[in-house]
Amino acid sequence: MSNLLELTGLFSRLASQDQTENAGTSNADQSDDVLVAAVNQSLNLNEQSRVTVLDTALSLMCFTAPQVFDSVIDYSVNTLVSVLSSSINCKVSRLGKAEVLRIGSSISALDCVRVMESCADVLEKLTQHGTLSRSLLYAVVRVAVMTTQFQYTVQLTPTLNLQSTDIRSHALSKLVHYIPKKVSIDNQELQLRLLIWYLVPQTLVENISQLLQDVIGRPFISLNEELYEKIEWRSVIICLALSPLMFIETRALLHSWFLHSGLDSVLELQTGLVTMLLDLLSRPMWWGLSTEVGSNLPFSHTYFLFNHQLVKTLTQPLSCGGFLELVHKIKDSAPHISMVDHKSTWAIAMNFPDWFYFASLLLSGKSFGTLQHTSSCSSTAAWYISWILDPIGQTVPTEHLEKVSKMYKSQTVQLWLKEFQDSKTVNIQKNTMFRRITLGVLIGCYDSINEDEFEMLLHYVATGTIIRSTESQHIGFKEAVKGACVVFHLTDIAERISDSIFETREIVVDFICQIKFKVVKYLIKCVDKLIKFEIDQKNGFLFKDLHRRMLRWRHQGKYFFNGYLDDTINTIASKLHCSSL
Repeated sequence: MSNLLELTGLFSRLASQDQTENAGTSNADQSDDVLVAAVNQSLNLNEQSRVTVLDTALSLMCFTAPQVFDSVIDYSVNTLVSVLSSSINCKVSRLGKAEVLRIGSSISALDCVRVMESCADVLEKLTQHGTLSRSLLYAVVRVAVMTTQFQYTVQLTPTLNLQSTDIRSHALSKLVHYIPKKVSIDNQELQLRLLIWYLVPQTLVENISQLLQDVIGRPFISLNEELYEKIEWRSVIICLALSPLMFIETRALLHSWFLHSGLDSVLELQTGLVTMLLDLLSRPMWWGLSTEVGSNLPFSHTYFLFNHQLVKTLTQPLSCGGFLELVHKIKDSAPHISMVDHKSTWAIAMNFPDWFYFASLLLSGKSFGTLQHTSSCSSTAAWYISWILDPIGQTVPTEHLEKVSKMYKSQTVQLWLKEFQDSKTVNIQKNTMFRRITLGVLIGCYDSINEDEFEMLLHYVATGTIIRSTESQHIGFKEAVKGACVVFHLTDIAERISDSIFETREIVVDFICQIKFKVVKYLIKCVDKLIKFEIDQKNGFLFKDLHRRMLRWRHQGKYFFNGYLDDTINTIASKLHCSSL
């Protein structure tokens, strides 16, 4: 039965059989069995298949069984997603005379746990179906969020009914396991991360903690650039922008860590997140958001519920007038000055460190560019720095700070620093903000300090120690890293400040290059010390970041620094090539 005519004849005979006749005799039954067996054998392409007739029929229509199986999975999962999505409702009901907005799921909290566990079992079998698994994961997580009932009225206080149990937590942890490790800026994945942050707050802590560890492990990166270029990091910024509540929580978390640890890296990350969030709000499409999503982002005051008027001043261009306005607003908030939590005026000001460096520059007592210095600027700058260093007691005497504008030479600065150490009004060794006063002053006095004096003061900023002879320095690996970082930090600050105090870009470039010329000797000394160490997996990224940073640093002042940095940069490149990292 291999030709078309025989096959067609068999189907015709089957179709013409009378059912009553077939039921009447056993011979007819046997005949039918033979016919069916013949059909099955003729259509059987795979003896192991349980649906060989279907396989053959589908093959005639250019379909395969796996395709049908995949289609069944698609429709089944999409049906589950539709059912889960349709369970979410939003309605207005009356409570007495008040109208109550109720948002939630028709699935009860107990049933939701069972749904989550069942979906987790399905997700385990959908490992090869990325899009489907993400859709199902997003749908079930959304339902889990919506089983938490919110209700709000003008008359009533917002209430949250959240029933958290060990069973629920276990079910959620199983779902978290299936969240993609590599995050994209796909809208659904971003929303999924936000929902998980809400359901399992510990995941937000873990994500921010991991980000902080990455920042600490890569000291030579340009953080703001990396927060935009690295997709995993950019997705964090976008998620924080999509949820002001999570942004506020993240700021509070990092601020608490900074108060307990005093680590520069914590403050740097917090500042970077604030800066880049504001940048995203100003140009959302540049960050990869659609016009629709970008136009629906909240205004900046939503992210800064406390002291938003102060934030508006802090985001203005640097100027003496703006600085005097800033200090005036801070002093007006006197009843809250003693506060140091994330809601405080001080916490907000710490997220905009350029004003601190600008105040330090004003201590130099010099006028240049569009910056016209007055005595009131110096005294106001001294007050602001004193407040930043100690917002509660302000134990740092402002007159000590004002002395800088009257005696700035390297020898007198040593005496000035020693005076602070002797007074014990501030722990110079631990208070990195105090040491960073020197960076602003160096920018203001760049033309009156020689290279050796720059080196001595940069070494002090990096290590907190004052040495009288630059020739006697014996720096280790950590000190070399800190020293190079301070140089990059200084020139970054100079670039940001110079844009506000000089009229043309040509003047800015010349100004930056003059500062680089004063610090390049110390930079090479630090980097040459680092080159002596072997590159391995632990410090491979460090040397890659250093190489990239130095190429950019040289390019900005190309006509000054080609002869200075070429050998050092080439040595790093050859070491990276040999290490194959």
